[in-house]
Amino acid sequence: MPDSISRDVDLEAARGSAGTDPGEADLAVSIVGRLFRLAPQLTELQDLGTREYGMGFARGRVLWALQESGPVVMRALSQRLGISPRTVTGLIDALEADGWVTRTPHPEDRRATIIAVTPAAETALASLRAAYEGLAHDLLADVPPADLARCWSVLTLIQERLGEVVSRRMAATPPPGRSARS
Repeated sequence: MPDSISRDVDLEAARGSAGTDPGEADLAVSIVGRLFRLAPQLTELQDLGTREYGMGFARGRVLWALQESGPVVMRALSQRLGISPRTVTGLIDALEADGWVTRTPHPEDRRATIIAVTPAAETALASLRAAYEGLAHDLLADVPPADLARCWSVLTLIQERLGEVVSRRMAATPPPGRSARS
């Protein structure tokens, strides 16, 4: 889709989803709308790669985090991923059963277990990383370095603001079925 047509489609979608007048163009709303539409596509693409190894998105995310951190206790992994310890335990159980991670006793804390990726996981992750890097280069091959740098800056800013903005908006929004005064 040519860029001008694509932008017009995004503006129309943004206006429709925001309930604004079709004569008004709000580029910020359009950009966020585009991000929301890209997110599931990118997640599906990532999921396709990890599914080849029987992992899926959530398990792949755990393995990437473990590869980046090195061997780690379950509590630290849970905090790093921002998910509950119970959820991490379930994911680690499945990954261990499939031979992607090992659990070993912590040398100083007998209540803790150290989680590490296996050599098979290292090999799979290397293959996935090569595919990921190839995709990145295919998608961004002809984009000038200055545009890539600007895109990186804007995405970093969005990422930095996202948690605070969501928290603030959630705190200001009453739960469904309650008025702001109750």
